[in-house]
Amino acid sequence: MTRISDALTAYRICAKAEGKSPRTIGWVTSSVGYFARFLGGDPDISSITADDLRRFIITLQNTGKFRNHPFNRPQETKISALSIQTYCRGIRAFFGSLLSEGLIEANPVASVRMPRAPTKVVPTFSEQEIQRLLANPDRKTDIGFTDYTLMLTYLDTSARLSELVNMSVGDIDLENGYIRVLGKDKRERYLPIGQKVAKALLKYQLNHRHQAVGNDRFWLTQDGQPLTPNRVEKIIGTHGRKAGLPRCYPHKLRHTSSVMYLRNGGDPFTLQKKLGHSSLQMTRHYCNLADSDVRAAHLKFGVADRLKI
Repeated sequence: MTRISDALTAYRICAKAEGKSPRTIGWVTSSVGYFARFLGGDPDISSITADDLRRFIITLQNTGKFRNHPFNRPQETKISALSIQTYCRGIRAFFGSLLSEGLIEANPVASVRMPRAPTKVVPTFSEQEIQRLLANPDRKTDIGFTDYTLMLTYLDTSARLSELVNMSVGDIDLENGYIRVLGKDKRERYLPIGQKVAKALLKYQLNHRHQAVGNDRFWLTQDGQPLTPNRVEKIIGTHGRKAGLPRCYPHKLRHTSSVMYLRNGGDPFTLQKKLGHSSLQMTRHYCNLADSDVRAAHLKFGVADRLKI
């Protein structure tokens, strides 16, 4: 008899050995833990069926937000379909891992279809808003030029926030126009950069970067400490507010960069490689948003609507 708690221990060991990120392991562990509590605490793996997961989904669909949260007050609003889908994906990933490791003979939840979730509109900035954002930092100062270069690099590369802040000096090849980053699951990839970004990075490195002994992180504060993700979020948010842009945050710049890349003629396959997506399906959200430009242009320049008939 194997309890879920024992199976979770085995999953964490295998996942760490595979190089999965702590965030992924935590997501799967918390999802399975929630499911285990629904089933009574720590059930035997062999007793779990597909109907158990279906009952779990139905229960979540009728559960208010934060019902069992230790800090937030319960709300009447139901748990979102996207959150329910996220729980289920974590549970399926858990059982799939156990099956691939030979710890179970069959995946008991393989036949359960994931609950549908509404497609969220990817939030982006317009080109005019981006120009206002980049014009906000005072590039005559060290701090201002650092902030400007950071945001410009973010926009040009479509990098993740963690990838950007963890860059070292040796990861940048200005002569050939590439930046090396480590993405999810420590997958290495090279991001191309344009001439404007290369010039700004060179100027930052030579004239504005604090020279810290023993610290090879590329992005540093004025006292020589590495920039953290929280600090970058504050920098982008502050310049966004000053530029009159509501809800300005790093991932929105990544969204904007991706959509603008497609609008400028880029193709989904190279964008997929730039973003570090494991499948093209994850990139289609940006393709759909870029395709909306086609409809807008048709409404403006379409043939039939302009005929005098």
